[in-house]
Amino acid sequence: MLNALGITIIFLIIIFMEVPGLIKKKKTKEIVVFFILIAIGYTLNLLVAFDIKVTATNKIIEMLLKPVEKIWGK
Repeated sequence: MLNALGITIIFLIIIFMEVPGLIKKKKTKEIVVFFILIAIGYTLNLLVAFDIKVTATNKIIEMLLKPVEKIWGK
């Protein structure tokens, strides 16, 4: 449980450090991508913290990032 709290605090610090600059520069696409990546990283870290086995994370990440690629316009 303490691991989850530590992970949450670290991710909140990262969010509070990065997001205000993106908002000031009005980088909407970057904010969306940032939160998608943060959500993926946070979820995977919590799963590891609670000893839940996650297999083939690269395929999961690839599947989740395909829509982002379409948003980005490549």
